[in-house]
Amino acid sequence: MSNTGNSIIVTTRSDKVAEIMETHPRHHLEKLPDAECWSIIKKKVSSIPLTPDLEAIGYDIAKKCGGVPLAAKVLGGTMARKKDKNEWLAIQNNEIWNYPHVSHEMLPILKLSFDHLPSPSLKKCFAYCSIFPKDYMIAKEELIQFWMAEGFIQPSQGSCVVMEDIGNMYFDILLANSLFHDEKKDEFDNIIICKMHDLVHDLVLSVSKSETLFLNKDLVGDISHIRHLFIESDGKIVPRISSLENDVRRLRTFVSKNVVLGNTLLNFNCLRVLKLSGNSIKELPSSVGLLIHLRLLSVTSLSIRALPKSITKLYNLQTLRIQGCRNVREPPEDLKQLINLRHIYIPYDFNEKLKDIGQLTCLQTLPCFIVGQDAGHWIKELGCLNQLRGKLNLRNLEHVRDKEEARRANLEEKAKIYKLRFYWTRRGLEREGNHGNDEEVLEGLKPHRYLKSLAIDGFGGKKFPSWMLTSLDAWDGILLFGNLIEIRFGNCRKCEVLPTLGLLPYLRVLTIEALRKLDLSRMPNLVKWTDVMEPATTTGLVVFPCLEELSIQFCNQPKSAPCHFSSLKKLHIRDMCSTKFENIISKLTTLTSLEVWKISGLACLPEKLLQNNASLMSLMIAGWADLESIVSHEDVWAFCTSLQTLKIKVCWKLQIQGVPSHLQRLEISGCVILPTGLQSCTSLTVLEIQRCDKLKSIPNLGQLHSLTQLKIWYCDNLISIPDLRGLHSLIELQICHCPKLTSLPEGLESLTRLKTLAIGKFCEELDDFPSLVSIQHLHASLQHLELRGWPKLKSIPDNIQVWTALESLFISHFEGMETLPEWLTKLYSLQILEIFCCPKLKESCAIGGKERYKIAHIPDIRIY
Repeated sequence: MSNTGNSIIVTTRSDKVAEIMETHPRHHLEKLPDAECWSIIKKKVSSIPLTPDLEAIGYDIAKKCGGVPLAAKVLGGTMARKKDKNEWLAIQNNEIWNYPHVSHEMLPILKLSFDHLPSPSLKKCFAYCSIFPKDYMIAKEELIQFWMAEGFIQPSQGSCVVMEDIGNMYFDILLANSLFHDEKKDEFDNIIICKMHDLVHDLVLSVSKSETLFLNKDLVGDISHIRHLFIESDGKIVPRISSLENDVRRLRTFVSKNVVLGNTLLNFNCLRVLKLSGNSIKELPSSVGLLIHLRLLSVTSLSIRALPKSITKLYNLQTLRIQGCRNVREPPEDLKQLINLRHIYIPYDFNEKLKDIGQLTCLQTLPCFIVGQDAGHWIKELGCLNQLRGKLNLRNLEHVRDKEEARRANLEEKAKIYKLRFYWTRRGLEREGNHGNDEEVLEGLKPHRYLKSLAIDGFGGKKFPSWMLTSLDAWDGILLFGNLIEIRFGNCRKCEVLPTLGLLPYLRVLTIEALRKLDLSRMPNLVKWTDVMEPATTTGLVVFPCLEELSIQFCNQPKSAPCHFSSLKKLHIRDMCSTKFENIISKLTTLTSLEVWKISGLACLPEKLLQNNASLMSLMIAGWADLESIVSHEDVWAFCTSLQTLKIKVCWKLQIQGVPSHLQRLEISGCVILPTGLQSCTSLTVLEIQRCDKLKSIPNLGQLHSLTQLKIWYCDNLISIPDLRGLHSLIELQICHCPKLTSLPEGLESLTRLKTLAIGKFCEELDDFPSLVSIQHLHASLQHLELRGWPKLKSIPDNIQVWTALESLFISHFEGMETLPEWLTKLYSLQILEIFCCPKLKESCAIGGKERYKIAHIPDIRIY
């Protein structure tokens, strides 16, 4: 524990670890009393009516948990599926309780839960989880697709239940049994990832019968019994495995990280799952097309530039994931031949080139469909894909001719889609062509009633379709989409009538919205926004009682605006006249964040705004030509006792006398002078000064000992920066585009924690880049460096070669630079190199260029 009150708590099950780590006497957690264990079990079995007999049996089982919460949770999950007394007795009298020391060992208790799983296929699914390392974040969707690929999930003959639904059921059982835990959910309450407890991982390894192997070095010994192989390279050692067909004949799952396969794939002829990731993988061999039993193919690599055509021969493929391969420009032709494909995850650019997707009638996952004008790209391709589920984005809807064509997408029958996005293309302020058919196209795109999230972007109609515009009295109509949680309207420039949405029972997010977030943006024809508080008073209703965020931008026509926002925390207003602004803020008392842009007709903020909102933590004022002071009160900050962040941008007349000493973040941009009293802000952690054209010097910053980030950009007349010697906490320093600076500030040698440095675009009369000798001591800590040059410069400083921990390097505007330094080949930690506006280097560092060999070891190279 430090003097400032910070502390680190280390938890461990090992006394030896505690002995090594402890600086204070260790604390041993006591085991739970039996009653607490029973309480945990009772929560798990809460759906079962507890008779006195069951209560007695359950309490006895709780005593056998040995005071371990995990044991109680796992056993409770097992008991929750058993309603008969005899089934509980079977657990109570199980022979494992006769083993010596069983109350001190978790594995037999966990094994009991595994033994009671309801089906052999579920047990296989659980055992398969041995392919994941300890503490691995397991993606639920991918896990179920792995199970399907291995053939563990088979619907009974004649059943209408699909494999994915069975997989979801299996996952839920394992979660209820606490064999999975630490689950994370998305905004729609869907579980997306989970983990396994370390002890559960030990169990899964024991029940997988040594069929899983993790490999990070050369394989020694027989692997003919291995079904699931996870192989990983750290970049230094590349593991090698046997290429003999007999050695890998039982292999069904192969997961590889940063391992180049070459022709090894040829012998994996029984493979069901192939997952390859890492930038060491330069290409996917065409031999992948020979893996005729493959059900799942997942590829992630920035280095791959093309996919082999042979992928289209994988006729049994169920899942195709091509992600993080941004250098691959187009998909293989004829993906429509993969008639068993159920899930497809591909880069956005691929979607535009997918043709005849309607022939993939088993398809369930298609995140995006881009409507085209040619046959095979029409919206009717979606018509037969009624198994689609999850999320679907429909883009380029301007290519849909009319309502009838839109109906052919058959969205109303796609009951498993819960998130739907409609996009019309934006080109500048107005889309090319007319908007005459937008209304009837959207009319024909009526979705299923169980939709949870809907977005409409770029819609050019004046009114929304009849399936959205329901009257307040038409309760049946409103509840038609009663499951909606989120609605977003974006760039609907011609909209004149909004749907009535305030009574949707589950609505939480509305971008033009009620409840928690309301965003009104770019709606120039919105003239009237009435305050309905008065009529609501008679019914006892409160309008938008949970609204926490309100954003009004570029809606400068409203002649009226409401003022009743009882829970508002964040307010963002841009481009509004003073009378509407003053009305909106008149009754606010709960604000924590305020952003105000371009309010005409006001010379200062209304004093009561700051006075009534003592919890205000963040204040941003921008683009306000008439603003002369923050408030008219003599002590500007008297009411801002909670303020932590202050941002002032492009307020040329504004003069600020002093700033709160407790301020933590200050950003000044486009102002004539800096606030006075900057030296007294000893709590400041971030200071940004940008585009202050008349600024010639910066006051002493030596007392800002808490400062971690200092950014100074685009100050055309700045000629000096004070000594930075006292900024011991500084982690990030940026000084760029200050054309009168001729040197770096003094005191850089005292900055021992600096990890990010961005400098350059100084006086163009300088023949050399300013010396970096004063920061050579950062050789082991500096991780990110940006250098911005000017035409005279022909090289980057040689001092850089000592920074061996450097992970990213950005070089820009070194127009005279023709070659890279030889020492660049020795920066082994470098992961990202960006070269921008260096025309001579662009040619020589391109693939095949004479300088390319100096940077070939860097995984991610970006030249533009």
